[in-house]
Amino acid sequence: MKFNFAKTSFSVLVCATMLASCVSSKKYEDLKASNEALTAEQAASKQKVDELTSSLKEREQKLAEMERQMNEQEKALNNLKNEINTSLKDFNQGDLSVNIKDGKVYVSMSDKLLFATGSTKVNPTGQKALNQLVDVLKKNQEVGVMVEGHTDDVEVLPGTKTIADNWDLSVLRATEITRMLTQKGLSPDRVTPSGRAYFQPADTGRTAAAKAKNRRTEIILTPDLTEVYKVLGIQAQK
Repeated sequence: MKFNFAKTSFSVLVCATMLASCVSSKKYEDLKASNEALTAEQAASKQKVDELTSSLKEREQKLAEMERQMNEQEKALNNLKNEINTSLKDFNQGDLSVNIKDGKVYVSMSDKLLFATGSTKVNPTGQKALNQLVDVLKKNQEVGVMVEGHTDDVEVLPGTKTIADNWDLSVLRATEITRMLTQKGLSPDRVTPSGRAYFQPADTGRTAAAKAKNRRTEIILTPDLTEVYKVLGIQAQK
């Protein structure tokens, strides 16, 4: 009887020990799996942080490069403006102006400087001014040129030979100047003529002085923005 009791007790003890061992083993495996999952999660989080850090650094570099390019563009525009002012300093400053606006250089010349009243042919003084402007533009080959003709709101007299209206007058004058610029050596693919008639006045007043200010030709010089477009990831249009 005592033997059977001892045997039974031993069996119970063995089973309990084995059960405890199984529980400990399962707990260990669970902890191990949990630790592995946590390690993987930490690795994924670190990778994401590294990617965000790299992306932020890349953006900062791109921003710095863009700022550098814009500073260079601003410097180039100011240099171009100064060159043009110097080349045209001998002309009546009341008949022309050189300004920077919207990232472009605007050379505004009055019709008095360039044309006789109602004419589309550039006078000798205007030719001299344009020749000196061409000399500057030849040294700045990357600059695009838009020639805009503007009139006042006084309609062209009916029956005026070869000129139908203010649209016609502004376009013909712009085309004449474009022709001169290209004949003097500017590449035709750099220069574009455009007529605005009286729809973009420099002065909206009704006085004679305001009308005179509106009768003008604007030569708009646009810098090459290819490098800026590259920084932005934009393909420059041809």
